[in-house]
Amino acid sequence: MKFISVAIKDFKELIRDRRGLFMILLFPMFFMIIFGIVYGNMGQTNETYNLAVVNLDEGAKMPLTNEKVNFGDNLTEIFRDVEYEDSDVKLFNVIDTSESSANKLIQLKEADVMIVIPKNFSQTTVDKMEDSITAQTTGTTSSYNNSNNDTLKLIISGDSSSMGFGVSQVVLIKIIDEYQDNLVVNIQSQASGSSVEPLKLFEGDVESVSGTESFSQFDFLAPGMMLFAILLLATTVAASLTKEVEKGTLARLRISKMRSFDMLFGALIPWSVVAAIQVLILLTVSLIMGFNWQGGLNSILLAMFIGVIGGVGSIALGMIIASFAKNDTQAFNLGIMVVVPTSFVVGAFFQLPLVVIGEIMGRSFQIYDVLPWTHILNALKSVLIYGNGLSAITYDLAWSAVLTTIIFIVGMVLFSRFRLSAEN
Repeated sequence: MKFISVAIKDFKELIRDRRGLFMILLFPMFFMIIFGIVYGNMGQTNETYNLAVVNLDEGAKMPLTNEKVNFGDNLTEIFRDVEYEDSDVKLFNVIDTSESSANKLIQLKEADVMIVIPKNFSQTTVDKMEDSITAQTTGTTSSYNNSNNDTLKLIISGDSSSMGFGVSQVVLIKIIDEYQDNLVVNIQSQASGSSVEPLKLFEGDVESVSGTESFSQFDFLAPGMMLFAILLLATTVAASLTKEVEKGTLARLRISKMRSFDMLFGALIPWSVVAAIQVLILLTVSLIMGFNWQGGLNSILLAMFIGVIGGVGSIALGMIIASFAKNDTQAFNLGIMVVVPTSFVVGAFFQLPLVVIGEIMGRSFQIYDVLPWTHILNALKSVLIYGNGLSAITYDLAWSAVLTTIIFIVGMVLFSRFRLSAEN
């Protein structure tokens, strides 16, 4: 029953460490502050959402005037021009692109939502309107069955975990419905000189990105939870290194003239293995809870490799934290205070607003991208959610490797300077 004695000892140490206890009590405030910053202005500020439009419409000719029309172009212009009420702020930043490029923009979070306008959009609309007008003026039955199966669909899709997609899809459907009502009135008025019964020409149909149709909110959040667990390694590493300093283990190794790099890099190897095992365990638990993913076994192995790179970055962060902590308890608490805000910043739990500071290799570079874990999360989502392979995540892996190396060097220098120097 030794574990009971250990539990009692740890509890007494927690009570005696008033500074550490104070940090623990302050910890929930960080959640309140972060959620206040992110959600506090919702509904009070007008945010422009990135809309990828795939306009395949080939146009058509009006039956009476023989005028060439393209309702897809007209609808796109409406998306481009629509503004918030009592404001000159645009609702959408419209990106004209292809379907494959639109899917990539969604995956890279450079677009909040995409809409596909089919190539027969104008022609089908004109045909249905002409048929309806003819049927109503002659008293015959329309050859078009105005059912859901015959209604032309404009496909709207995006990342279900994105708040931008949640808002955008509702707005788009409303705009499409209003455009259809106005279009019906105008065409009927031109054709017959008077309005006739409303006709359902087309509708917005919300769909998930290919392969994610059956995904739940949990499936989209799982990679973020994995990243959070990887980041938590920093707290354990910080506490472990600080304890080793307190025990004098590292000092004795220093006397043997072992270099700081050898000691710290040696510690890196087992913790990297822990990171890989941690990702595997989290994946297993997620699967038991019903987690869906794409890519099969290759995605699992690739996710473990990505987890190792993220783990190295967390270990380096742990070195930096341990450089300034006085004891292992303080190191752990300080680690929590650093790790949790970092998790929110890199988008582990929800997507933050775009803050683009430039463009590199054709990709938008945001302020969050200066942290390696942002790229780790992007890679995990790309592999597990969208089923992409190694070639699709080369950009994120390269950035995460470079940034992790920088953090590791900084951590090694700081730890050697403050915890392994002769005066310490």
